[in-house]
Amino acid sequence: MISDRSSRSTASPPEPRFPSWRQIYDAVLSESDSKKLFSLVEAAEAAILTRRADMGRNESHHSEWKALEEALANLAVVKRDKLKYKAIC
Repeated sequence: MISDRSSRSTASPPEPRFPSWRQIYDAVLSESDSKKLFSLVEAAEAAILTRRADMGRNESHHSEWKALEEALANLAVVKRDKLKYKAIC
């Protein structure tokens, strides 16, 4: 059975190429509760870093590698702006 994803009112579905980490990352982007957001950010970072380690720097994964790097940068912004993390030097 084929599901109709266009009828869902939530954020866009995860790209099928990157499902293992994208779903939790998308949850971070849509969460407004800071208590839930903290846990989601931790889970998203762990999923992204695990996936990055698993795939290595293989050229065949270039588009996903770029997406992982962008997601990590966006999580840093969420941590700074929404969770009020301060950079440690």
